[in-house]
Amino acid sequence: MNAHFIVGAVVVIVALAFGVFFRRLYKRIARRCRKKDCGRTDVKRVSKILLPPDEFVSARSPQGKWRWFIRRPIKLTFTVCKCGWIELVKIDTDPISLWHALWVTWFHREQYHLEDPPLIEAAQRKLRQLYLGGKHSSLDPQASDTPPLSSRSLFRDYYREISEAIENK
Repeated sequence: MNAHFIVGAVVVIVALAFGVFFRRLYKRIARRCRKKDCGRTDVKRVSKILLPPDEFVSARSPQGKWRWFIRRPIKLTFTVCKCGWIELVKIDTDPISLWHALWVTWFHREQYHLEDPPLIEAAQRKLRQLYLGGKHSSLDPQASDTPPLSSRSLFRDYYREISEAIENK
C-alpha cells in the first residue's frame, strides 16, 4: 500500500477521534445546570413546536397550495434539571420540513403541546428578559411603571433643560 494513503487514513481517524472527544466535552460543559450550587451535567433538553392558530400539519398550506415546509412555526428548546431548574435556551423561527412535522406528529406528539406551567413560566421569564432587559427581571408583578406624582418630579427635567441651555450660551 501507498504510505501516503496510510498516513492520511491515520490522520483522518485521529482528527475524527479528537472531534468526537471535544464535542462530548463541549456537551458536558454546555449542558450543565446553571442553578447556583447544582452543577449537574445530566440536564435534559425539551423541545416544543408552536404552530400558528390557522396552521396544521398537512401537505397543503392554509391557502390550499402544496408545500414541503411549514414556514411559520416557533420552536422552543428548554433545559430541565432534576433539581427543578428550567430555562428557555433557544427560540427558533426557521421553517420545518413537512416530514419532520409528520414525524413529530406520529412519534412525539407532546412536542406540539406547551401546557406544563413551569415551561410556560420559563418562557415568559426569558421573553420578559429579552424584551425588557436584564434590569427588569426581578420586578414585582404588582409594581407600577409610573413614578409617583409630585411637583418636584414634574419640574425636575424642566430645570435641567433650562440649566443646560444657560450653560451652553
